[in-house]
Amino acid sequence: MRCFTDDEMQRIIANAPEPLQTIVTITAVLGLRIGETLALRASDVDFAKKIIRVRQSVDAATRTIAGVKSKASSADLPMPKQLDTRLRVYLDKHDGKSELLFTNQLGRPYSANKLRADLLHPLLQRLGITRGGWHAFRHGTASGLLADGATPAVVQRQLRHSNAKTTLGIYGHVVGDQQRAAVENRSVRLVH
Repeated sequence: MRCFTDDEMQRIIANAPEPLQTIVTITAVLGLRIGETLALRASDVDFAKKIIRVRQSVDAATRTIAGVKSKASSADLPMPKQLDTRLRVYLDKHDGKSELLFTNQLGRPYSANKLRADLLHPLLQRLGITRGGWHAFRHGTASGLLADGATPAVVQRQLRHSNAKTTLGIYGHVVGDQQRAAVENRSVRLVH
């Protein structure tokens, strides 16, 4: 499974045109599924409480708005300062014709597949980044959080998995890498 690195995600965000830039930023920072990002409404962004409410998702095939994947997927996620700032700028330019943050010219939710094919993949090619899809951002978020020292329980909660086994089963390779680094660091301290 392709997993964008923090460096790759940073380059993608820095070079993406709007609304792709804000879509990628939300997806990469929070680890949302693309359907969840595309279904966000202005009312889901709570600047006072510094949270983003995830309550619905856009179906990839039909572009209809439905509930999230599971009960665990419905959650309030922390909105860091940088995301707060970016969303304020984005919403200042939002036309208000739709309660959704991201709509196409016809006022419909974006197609994740068209965004990937028409905007994301050409951008990746231009930047010399190996091709990946929307889930590569989610994998990158999980890997980055684990690498930054977040516990598997915290990552599980952020990704809104029903149980920790799912998180560890999918992202266990990162925990394994951290384990190796921890043992090597310990060995350097103990063995001269």
